[in-house]
Amino acid sequence: MTVVNTGTGGAGYDTGSHDALRQSLARLLAADRRLRSREQHGRTDGLTHNQLRALFILTREHEATVGALAKAAELNPASVTAMIDQLEARELVQRRRDTQDRRQCWISLTEAGRQQVEATERYWQARIARTFADITAEEVRVATKVVGRIADVMETLGTEED
Repeated sequence: MTVVNTGTGGAGYDTGSHDALRQSLARLLAADRRLRSREQHGRTDGLTHNQLRALFILTREHEATVGALAKAAELNPASVTAMIDQLEARELVQRRRDTQDRRQCWISLTEAGRQQVEATERYWQARIARTFADITAEEVRVATKVVGRIADVMETLGTEED
């Protein structure tokens, strides 16, 4: 273990630990890319990552426009429109025209969509509970803080002068 006081990492900066964290993060990002490239993953009944994301957003929002869904899911509106067509064909979502502005369309979950989200959430919660059974609440708190910091760094990469 190499300990260096860089002035920015504080006393006790451990290059070995930070290298291990960087390698773990690279593994996580690679696994995420592979997961997103699969049409089916886990017990999602053939739903893509983005479709599931939209369904989960609709459980929180209850109803959203295509534009609002696209913004919340960080997708472009054209791809969300096509995705909504697919979800509607599977009877997981429904469209409702706005009574004041007929150009506006509201998307909401159907009962089948709500059941799909609940089943997926139960599966993920059980999987996470099994996977992290040996991790303490304090370790999860620290990991959450570290992941949050990594996200902060990733958000600002390339936007500031070094």
